[in-house]
Amino acid sequence: MPEASQFDIKAEIKKYLKKDPRRVESALDQHLSDASSLTAAKAKLSQIQDLQQQLSDKDTHRKTLSRQIGPARKQNLDCQDLISEVSALSEQIKTIEAKRATTIDEVAALCASADDNNQSGSSSPRHFIAAPAQQNTKEDELLLTTETGGNDWQKFVQSCSHATVYHDARWHALIERNFTHQTLPLVCRSQDGTILGVMSLTHLSSKIFGSFTISMPYFNYGGPLAGTEAVEQKLMQYGAEQSKRLGCSHMEIRETRLRSDWPSSQKKVSMVLRLPQDDEALNKQLGSKLRAQVKRAASHEMTTLTGSTELLNEFYAVYSRNMRDLGTPAYGKHFFADILKTFPQESFITVVRKDNQALAAGFLIGYNDKLEIPWASSLRKHNHLGANMFLYRSILSEAISRNYEYFDFGRSTKEANTYKFKKQWGAEEYPLSWHYWTESGELPEINPDNPKYKLVIAVWKRIPVFITRIIGPLIARNLP
Repeated sequence: MPEASQFDIKAEIKKYLKKDPRRVESALDQHLSDASSLTAAKAKLSQIQDLQQQLSDKDTHRKTLSRQIGPARKQNLDCQDLISEVSALSEQIKTIEAKRATTIDEVAALCASADDNNQSGSSSPRHFIAAPAQQNTKEDELLLTTETGGNDWQKFVQSCSHATVYHDARWHALIERNFTHQTLPLVCRSQDGTILGVMSLTHLSSKIFGSFTISMPYFNYGGPLAGTEAVEQKLMQYGAEQSKRLGCSHMEIRETRLRSDWPSSQKKVSMVLRLPQDDEALNKQLGSKLRAQVKRAASHEMTTLTGSTELLNEFYAVYSRNMRDLGTPAYGKHFFADILKTFPQESFITVVRKDNQALAAGFLIGYNDKLEIPWASSLRKHNHLGANMFLYRSILSEAISRNYEYFDFGRSTKEANTYKFKKQWGAEEYPLSWHYWTESGELPEINPDNPKYKLVIAVWKRIPVFITRIIGPLIARNLP
């Protein structure tokens, strides 16, 4: 999806919303033809204006208090209350600024979705394209159940062109085997028993992170799968009911399009590269600078191997050390072994070696038109050799040889180092919309970006790798 329109609307909001809000509304009128999207976008503009007013008021109050501190100190007065109030106001301002940025992203995502719908002919992976909204079933005739995903579930998934591998029923047993979480396969049927839609929920519960459900933990995609908007909404509402019944604090649904009527977060984007027909065309597409980096890496006489369980030990050695260095608990090796066993046609491992030592490795899952790399790691002490560049160039060649149309580099925070790394390969960004039902109304923050986890991350980086391989999986199982 092109990024221009998304950046344009953000620029309009930041530049004109305060001094000329009608200009921004006019831009939305021209950009959004769908009435519900336009109404949602304008409502969010109103929220942004309210937030800006709150920021202005609190900033004025903070400056007033700050100016009182100096004179009070000169008179040897106790300034602690003033300092504490200024500090509290600063934290409130940061929170409001973050909420304003998120709301601006939500407006941008609405415009981006409109761009996708207006494109003639798709240049996007199938699962980034919304299913046609064919309203052929009355809502009061829909039957919602929680049941084991069976053959009819699989047949339904296979019949949906926009399905992902994470809608596959085999994940239910895999997650229960490896993490002992309860899975909730939700099914929507017609009166005659025909499946009209499915959605998988997993219940995570721990003392550290609390109790919540998620449409597909550990991965970027999932969410309701149906042929109509009405069925998708019913599945999400039913999921919220089940989550409330379980006493959960929230439900998180990971999707690739924005729903204006559900609370959401758009902090991450997927980075996806459209692949050319052959490796020679890819080489030209990558450009001289990137080709030179790959060539330098190749000069160090590294080799690439692609396979399955025979490469698992090497992959896990690199992956678990890299995760420790990042300050994040790693999944257990058995989890990856089970994926390779359960999805033998869809999953494989690529390892880069030098002198019989694994320097970089990736775990890949392919489905329909796209190959995805959920996990990639390299040993930092060998970064000067360029093993990571060599790994990705080899994987892209493998993706082309397997006839995939797209390569998914995974999710990133915009402008982060990983984002820039993926961008240099020519990947385009696709907004990720994670929707929520919450008991409190507050969106959860169970992720490494949450400041309250900074100390834990810093400590984890100092723990010996062999210890993190033992205790890491016990923690990672509860991280969404």
